[in-house]
Amino acid sequence: MKKNTMMMLALVAMTAGVTVNAETTQNAAAPAQTAQVAATTTAQKAPEATATKLSADEQAFAAKLNDQNRKSFSEKLSADQRKSAMVAAKNGANADEAVSKLVASKEIKDAPAVAAAEKATAEKAPAEKAAPAATATK
Repeated sequence: MKKNTMMMLALVAMTAGVTVNAETTQNAAAPAQTAQVAATTTAQKAPEATATKLSADEQAFAAKLNDQNRKSFSEKLSADQRKSAMVAAKNGANADEAVSKLVASKEIKDAPAVAAAEKATAEKAPAEKAAPAATATK
C-alpha cells in the first residue's frame, strides 16, 4: 500500500512538473505567435486598402483577373486606364489580355528612353511652330 501511495505521489509530482514546463513553453511562444498574427494582419490589410480605392465595378472586374493582372490593375493603372480595360473586356476582349497590354504600354511609355524622346519632341515642336510664323511675315 505504501508502495502504491509513493508511486501515485511520484506520478502526480512528475505530471505537475510537465504541466508547469508546458505552461512556461506556451508563455514563451505567445509573443512569437502574436508577432506572426500581427504580420499576417498587416499583410492582409495592404490588398484590402488597395481594393477599397476601386469602385464596385472595378472590384468586380478585378475579381475576374489572375493574381498578377489584378495587382497591376489596382496598383499600376490610372482610373482612365482601368476604365479602358473594362470597356475592352465588355467589347469581347479577354480581361487579362486587356490589362496586361495596358500595363505593358504604360511601362514602355514610362521607360526613360521614351520619356526623353517625348520631352525632346515636345521641346522641338514649339520651335518648329515659331519658324514658319517668321517666314510667313516676310
